[in-house]
Amino acid sequence: MANRETKIANFFETTTASLLPAGNTNVTLSSSPGFNAVFANENTWFYLVIDPDNSGSREVIVVKESSGTTLSIIERDLETSYSGIGPDHQAGTTVRLAVLKQHFEDMNDRVDAVSTVANAAIAVADIQDDDTFASATATDVASSESIKAYVDTQVATKAGIGLIIALG
Repeated sequence: MANRETKIANFFETTTASLLPAGNTNVTLSSSPGFNAVFANENTWFYLVIDPDNSGSREVIVVKESSGTTLSIIERDLETSYSGIGPDHQAGTTVRLAVLKQHFEDMNDRVDAVSTVANAAIAVADIQDDDTFASATATDVASSESIKAYVDTQVATKAGIGLIIALG
């Protein structure tokens, strides 16, 4: 998928207000999900499932541009069940915004992109691995080994608390 923050709304369900013929990339809905998609900004796009309760004509789409109830640019048949074209959907067909695998793929791609940037920002020279994680003002990034050594040192230098259980 892609590194994008697609929109989600809880429990949005509506119907098509017009026919969506096979291959068409625009349709009008009976009600709006409450946000619009802007083609130039993938973070505003959203996924819909047309005819979600009918396995014979169910179709997943991504809305790339919309205004209110008008979906003006949609990519159809994301699951390639219909050779990328999508079937006819009559006016009155149920349309639902459901959590889909595409949402998780987008989110995972977004996390991977952030992780790659973060990993590139930490220089190897900034990673301490010599058990000298000595202060809270250290400017280096500590490895797990140096953090353990620091904690062990702190525990060893503090007074211990003993627990005595008297059995009578």
